[in-house]
Formats: sequence, structure tokens, C-alpha cells
Amino acid sequence: MTMDVVSILAAITALAAAILAFIFIVPEKRRVKLNQFGKFLHDLCNFKFLIIEKILQFCYVLATAFSIAAGFFMLFAVEEHYSYSYYGGGYSYSEWIGYYGFIVMILGPIAVRIGYELMMMALLAVKNIIQINNKLKNQNEETADADPFTAPTVTEYIPQQQPVVNAFCPNCGTPKAPDEFCPNCGQK
Repeated sequence: MTMDVVSILAAITALAAAILAFIFIVPEKRRVKLNQFGKFLHDLCNFKFLIIEKILQFCYVLATAFSIAAGFFMLFAVEEHYSYSYYGGGYSYSEWIGYYGFIVMILGPIAVRIGYELMMMALLAVKNIIQINNKLKNQNEETADADPFTAPTVTEYIPQQQPVVNAFCPNCGTPKAPDEFCPNCGQK
């Protein structure tokens, strides 16, 4: 088969797979009927989780390990210099360039970390926005499911007051608070 035929067959197959996915996997009402793998595909197609987070974590670890390993092997590197004279003859010398290895071992992981933290901050912001949208959607669905003719039950906190025991003055009979002096006669 030629490349043109393969490309056309791949395009037709991809179009058919996309149509079938949109009919059988993507709709929310179909999720209940799907098996475990089908639910995974449903969540994948509806972006319920992000796979780029795991890919970025793997790339971060790989890049950090590479910078440390490259810096370590650069400790043993030498650079050869050749010099030729116009009058014939020449000489060569070697120069140790291991100090570049120290720089790469120290600054490499720091630069990698800063770059990946910036990418992860953007990714985590998107992830938090998705979670907030899901929570708001769930709250709106709960509100829509409630009976519109019943008022929501609100329980109000009313602090309990200490009961006041009324006492009367034994001399004149005027009401007074217990253990206080009578406002009329001054007796306790």
C-alpha cells in the first residue's frame, strides 16, 4: 500500500472511532452502563482528570536526574587544544573543564525545578477551576432538585438565657433581684 492509501484509511478509521466514541462513551447518561475500562475512557474523553500532570512529573524527575548525571560526568571531562605554527610543528595541550560539571550539578536541578513549578502552577490552577466548577454544578443541581413549593428549613441559634428568679423585699414587698438591696427601703 502506498502512503496515500494508508493516510486515507487512517483518516476514515479515526473519523469512525470518533463518531462511535461520541455516541457510546462521551455522553454522561451512558456512563452508568459502562464497565470499568469504559468509565476510564469516559473520564478521559470528558477531561475528568488530567494526564499531563503525571507526564510533567515524570519529565521533571528525568530532567533532574539527567542534569545531575551530566554534571557528574563533566567532572572528568578535558578539552583538547591543538595549535599549529606557520613554520611547521605544533603542540597540543589538555584543559580540565570539570568546573562546568559543578555548575551543571548545582544550577541544573534548580533551573529544572523553577521551570516545572511554573508549569505545575498553571496546571494546578486549571485543576482547581475544574473542581470549583464541579462543586458549583453539584450545588445548582441540588437546588434544582429541591421542591420549589417548600421553603428551606432554617434553624436559628437562640442562646439560652438564665431564668431570672423574682424575689420580693420582706419589708415592703417590692419586686427585686435575688441577693440585692430593695430599691424602696434598702433592705436585703
